[in-house]
Amino acid sequence: MSDASPEPRRLIPVWFLPLLIGLVTITAGLFTWRAGQLASSAAYEDRQSVGQTLLQQRQGLEARVGAINDAVAYVRYLADFAEATSLDELVAELRARGVPAVADELSERADQLRVASSRVAAASGVFSQQAILTQLASSPEEPLPFDVDDQVRRLEAVQTTGVASGGVPDPDRWADQAVDTRERVRNLRFAALLLVAAIVGLTIAQLTHRVLVRRVGAAVGLALYGVVVVTTFASVY
Repeated sequence: MSDASPEPRRLIPVWFLPLLIGLVTITAGLFTWRAGQLASSAAYEDRQSVGQTLLQQRQGLEARVGAINDAVAYVRYLADFAEATSLDELVAELRARGVPAVADELSERADQLRVASSRVAAASGVFSQQAILTQLASSPEEPLPFDVDDQVRRLEAVQTTGVASGGVPDPDRWADQAVDTRERVRNLRFAALLLVAAIVGLTIAQLTHRVLVRRVGAAVGLALYGVVVVTTFASVY
């Protein structure tokens, strides 16, 4: 007749520990799978960050090159206005000498030169059509001011707000998102490692014949499993 007591098995049923070990193993596999998914997402976010950085640099370079071209066009614009101003001075001199017909012709030529120069500047993108119309209506004899930095900002805004534009590049957002995703990956892998420790405790409880060891191993494994699963699903997964 055996002296072994069935009481420990009654407190922890025979089927409970193998079932729990299988459940913990499946959960650890789920966490590992999810970590792999997030690792792929982090790599994608890194690529997006790099791509957005390159796009940002390219747009900035294109805007600066465009601003330089506009500055060259603005020099021609100023030269035409300077020539028109010279004609105005000559008109005043001719009127003083009593040659109004020639003076009127030169005055008309000066006005036409300003209008033509303004239209060319607008067509070249140096100024907007609205700015040119306002200038011709309010002070047609004065050239519009031009600032290279302002022009760079305007061209950058055009690049990011056009119909075919993908919007304003934001590489920092993608980089921060990649960092957050990698943090989740680390936490998931750590959670999977803790579940392996829970499996070890449950396996010891399953294999041992000592009542105390069985109960402690089962309790530790079950508690660890519960805490890890709840925490991970609530804040990481």
